[in-house]
Amino acid sequence: MRARNIVILLVVLAVLVGVFYVYGRAKPGPGPTPTDYVWLIDMEEIERITIEMPRQTEIKSQSWIKISEGDEFPWFFEDAQRSPVDTNRWGGGIPLLLSGPAANRVIDTGATVEKLTEYGILPAPQILITMLLTDNRTMIIEVGDKTPNTANFYVRAPSTNQVATVDSSWYDVISRLLTDPPYAKATHPGELVKKEGPLTPLPHSCPISPLMRVAPFTL
Repeated sequence: MRARNIVILLVVLAVLVGVFYVYGRAKPGPGPTPTDYVWLIDMEEIERITIEMPRQTEIKSQSWIKISEGDEFPWFFEDAQRSPVDTNRWGGGIPLLLSGPAANRVIDTGATVEKLTEYGILPAPQILITMLLTDNRTMIIEVGDKTPNTANFYVRAPSTNQVATVDSSWYDVISRLLTDPPYAKATHPGELVKKEGPLTPLPHSCPISPLMRVAPFTL
């Protein structure tokens, strides 16, 4: 009798353990939310960058060009002297930021002229970015006004009427390239290392499909 009771208890215990295993385990949480990007390219594709502030009374504009030669840092100002950039400020961070910022929120997938004006993209954006990519492709990005909460800026995706918001810290870094150009520090007082080379005209803009979805936009 005693052995029989022990067997029954073991069976009951096994059943309870099985029920706990099936129903009592912590359920896995939801997977990471896919990130939306306003556009997305490989930063190695960027060959030339021009950034302008069209709304300024005296329009501010700077251009940079990539000249790859051995182990030498490849980015230079596109001026007559090919002035080098400050590698500490430029590094790989600027091309990475321009390869595609994350969209905090997708505002409009087919903005009208009225809406683009409301977002500060028309008639002139705060910042206009033109990038020459490999194979002579051109990408144009327009940055409009701050959002009402001042935490983001409206950005129009290249070659579309899609508008998303991007964190204001991204705007701050990009705009500083104009307000405080990242020239390399002088080797000697009043002297900068120069890089000679012909100026390369930017070709006419051509349509480019923005590679802007790591996950589909969701409103």
